[in-house]
Amino acid sequence: MAATIKDVARLAGVSISTVSRVTNNAPNVTPGVRRKVVRAIKALNYTPSVVARSLESGTLKNIAVVMGRTMDQAFSNPDFFTILHGLTSTFVQQEYNPLLLTDLKSSVELSHCTKLIRSGTVQGVAVIGSFTHVPILRRLLEEDCPFVLIGHPPDFPDIYTTPFNTVSTNDKQSAYQAVQYLLERGHRRIGLVHAPLAYAANRKRYDGYIEAITEAGLRVDHTLIASTSYDANEAVAVVTDLLSSAHPPTAIFCTDDYKASSVLRAAMALGIRVPDELSVMGHNNYSISELTTPPLTTVTVPMFDLGRIGGEILMRKIADPSAPIENRSLPNTLLVRGTVK
Repeated sequence: MAATIKDVARLAGVSISTVSRVTNNAPNVTPGVRRKVVRAIKALNYTPSVVARSLESGTLKNIAVVMGRTMDQAFSNPDFFTILHGLTSTFVQQEYNPLLLTDLKSSVELSHCTKLIRSGTVQGVAVIGSFTHVPILRRLLEEDCPFVLIGHPPDFPDIYTTPFNTVSTNDKQSAYQAVQYLLERGHRRIGLVHAPLAYAANRKRYDGYIEAITEAGLRVDHTLIASTSYDANEAVAVVTDLLSSAHPPTAIFCTDDYKASSVLRAAMALGIRVPDELSVMGHNNYSISELTTPPLTTVTVPMFDLGRIGGEILMRKIADPSAPIENRSLPNTLLVRGTVK
């Protein structure tokens, strides 16, 4: 059985309140008494109860992490795990506990988060990803709760006009650069396979593609643009139709690497050689991208740093609610492999 604070007090020959003061680093303990308590703690391998310490200090140390997607979408997306890893690396240093919130209905998620804030169960909120319109962001502003958005802020022209903390990447610029890379290699019929535009990041990448095509003096050919969900089989079917058209693209930019892997799969089934007959560009640099044949040319997004820096911003806001709003934009990087010619 694990040792209790009573066991420590008994072994050290002090009161329970004295043990509590030592474990909480209170100043009103003499060095001799502190040494006795520390020796007893080590001898009994005692770990203070987080709940008890929270009750004693009157504060809990919990952060709600809102996924912004359904449970199936969140847990099938490697971005979330990497961002979450970055977040928790910061929380652990400050002894905060992440509470994951994800539900099949956004209204349930919103209600749950509101209850946690009003009950004092959580001291801050990290929102990962964003739809183009997110009720939870408005609610967090109304509740005056410290929070950070890891992703693109909806309803604002850029990150620097938002009334709350954000950390994101310039997805419009990285998509623009990816398409420019294809243009520089002589491609003119460049297709786009994009995920739902209800997500702000996908909309930014769509806009980057349109801007690059337009600035090159080309007409935006909507027969080269295909939208698909996050279902791989659906994506393969959509891309198969695109590649089987009378005038197929010579290159395709995809808003994420899963879409790009679907393009590779469809091309292989149709006997189209990549990159000799079709160039393929992804985005995000998922782990799958280096395992495709050929290895996928893509855009690296600093997922871990998004989480880590987002966590640091949130910790500063919790420590000082009057701290100025922080808006950070991290760079994406083009990663050339073997699917573009």
